[in-house]
Amino acid sequence: MKKIWLPLLLAFGLFAALPLSFDSAAAASHGSATENQLPENLEKLMDIAPEHQFTLRQGSKRIEVELLQWTLNDYGLKTEVDGIFGPKTDRNVRQYQQDKGLVVDGIVGMYTWVAIYAEHQQPSDDTQLPARLKNVMAISPEHQYTLHQGSQRIEVELLQWTLNNYGLKTEVDGVFGPETTRNVRQYQADKGLHVDGIVGVKTWTALYGEY
Repeated sequence: MKKIWLPLLLAFGLFAALPLSFDSAAAASHGSATENQLPENLEKLMDIAPEHQFTLRQGSKRIEVELLQWTLNDYGLKTEVDGIFGPKTDRNVRQYQQDKGLVVDGIVGMYTWVAIYAEHQQPSDDTQLPARLKNVMAISPEHQYTLHQGSQRIEVELLQWTLNNYGLKTEVDGVFGPETTRNVRQYQADKGLHVDGIVGVKTWTALYGEY
């Protein structure tokens, strides 16, 4: 899925529409994700950038609902793929949004679509920092954005990649959710920094030091 999309999408590294074997405590608590290939008719929907996708909510009946349901089911939230956004789909969307640190409203808008698309991102076994994230480091730590829970930027992806590489298992999805907050706090404690879950100059300096 090589596209020139909004900068927001770069934060999630959406360069391939291939299935991701998702592994997180949140997903595990709802069951095991399947390893099935995303059906071709649903994969084609992902040629549309997330910010141009239809906003879905309870009552929606579209093929995009099937993509949503298939992904929720693959994530580990058992959802019937019938193209009808009913109460069960609504409950699972809300659980997914909560897992991802998004606004829990049951409405699948741009930010929820971006997270959904990220589930199909091509995983990388390479331990080398990706070039697109290395480029972010051209900005000195004191000029980096201050990140906190709720932030959704490419800098969050750099943060998450570094935490994960450091040994604090963190999903690299560009969404600064509860898991990322916990791991930032642990990292700050490990480094003798002020433990507040906010990534400011001192925490950025420590993160840069990992390289």
